[in-house]
Amino acid sequence: MGEKQNDLFTIGIIALILLAFSVTDVLAHTGLLHGDYESGATEPSYTSKGLMNGTYFEEVGDYVTADFYNVTRWSRLVQSAELLMGKREWNGVLLGKKNTFFEKHLTREYEGTKIDDSLAYLKELTENYHAKVMLIPTADEIWGDRLPLYADAFDQKAYLDQVREAVGEDNYLDLYAVLAEHANEGIYYRTDPRWTSLAAYYAYYAWWETSGKLLPYYYDLGNATVVTENYVGPLAKTAGLETKGERILVFEETEGKRVSVIYDYYYVSDGYYRPEYLDSDNPLGYFLGDQFGVATIQTGQKTKSELVVIGDENSQLLIPLLAPHYSKIYVLNLERFQGKPQALLERRKDADILVLQSVPNWLDLFEQKE
Repeated sequence: MGEKQNDLFTIGIIALILLAFSVTDVLAHTGLLHGDYESGATEPSYTSKGLMNGTYFEEVGDYVTADFYNVTRWSRLVQSAELLMGKREWNGVLLGKKNTFFEKHLTREYEGTKIDDSLAYLKELTENYHAKVMLIPTADEIWGDRLPLYADAFDQKAYLDQVREAVGEDNYLDLYAVLAEHANEGIYYRTDPRWTSLAAYYAYYAWWETSGKLLPYYYDLGNATVVTENYVGPLAKTAGLETKGERILVFEETEGKRVSVIYDYYYVSDGYYRPEYLDSDNPLGYFLGDQFGVATIQTGQKTKSELVVIGDENSQLLIPLLAPHYSKIYVLNLERFQGKPQALLERRKDADILVLQSVPNWLDLFEQKE
């Protein structure tokens, strides 16, 4: 379709919307459409400027919500028109190519002291506790070609290069390279800011290659269990746009293991997975749950090796894959942990220490100083 035909098509769509708007308005006012009609809303004022900058459609949306018969249908119609007109931000969520929803990670939010303080802390962890660093770039970095045109996105690759330099090559695992190699695969959810079990699978084998462990544990990618096919993540819900559900997968080899998980020293679970979360507001809490500061996992493995993971909700997808190499794993969420993590690290100096969370989540732990 040529440029002229595209313009005519867009004009035609807008004309149909305006015609439908007018007809429905008349019918609703005359009572020919039976609905809960309430007068008093300010009718949208059409101008060419308002049409081009999007304010007209905002007024239409407000009017529809207040006064229109069959609000849901009309809201969808307005949304469709806005999409056709190129709107790519909805309630603070970016809508990119391939129906992918992105968090906004603005450059100005991750500059200055956040960078300096985070690098200093990573250097302390590697020097004092021999920690290994596996920071996870988010979808807007690896799937940058899906972002809306001219979208501002913090340069995570540049930050990760600084991390590598600060902690040293021997303490750094390049997940950017791992994920970029598989960028054409489903390594992130389209509707959720977290990575998928597929990405965790690739990260596990990359970790093993540098871990010094004798043999990797085998996970059959082709025989993963589908937990649900209808997952719609928080980004799509916040945006308010309908989209197709996604699959949540777990590896069959991690299921049915005799493990004990103690959350914050008092709540006990008998597995890595929490089925009760599937019907909650956070279905991805299926992976080890949420809202805990520290989880202590007794894996039942006959080894003296222990692991401390300084992580977030992304790391929880990888924990079951790492478990066969350790008798005990401590999962530390610094955002919720009560106390100083150094105290736990001092008691576990013989354990492997792994910093494993997304780049934005890691930087958000450090308050920006003026």
